Amino acid sequence: MSLYQEIQQWQEALGTLLRQGEELCQKVAELEHQNANLQKRLVDENYQSNGFEALANLYDEGFHICPGSFGQSREEDCLFCLNFLLHKGKKV
Repeated sequence: MSLYQEIQQWQEALGTLLRQGEELCQKVAELEHQNANLQKRLVDENYQSNGFEALANLYDEGFHICPGSFGQSREEDCLFCLNFLLHKGKKV
């Protein structure tokens, strides 16, 4: 393989990495926006109810409230979230 071909391969690989980096940046921006909205809702709901009720509402709307996945969408029940809710006295 010639030096020119090697340089072309490096350029192609770099182009791929740049595109992947841009995609990651967009995903991070989306997640930061979602997180900011969830935090704002949580703060707003804290003024209207106690914090536990706000967390229970978030869970009911399909979001994790457990520390490991807080704010992420959930497709099914989460044992960690449910344990928190049961421990705090909410019947699920």
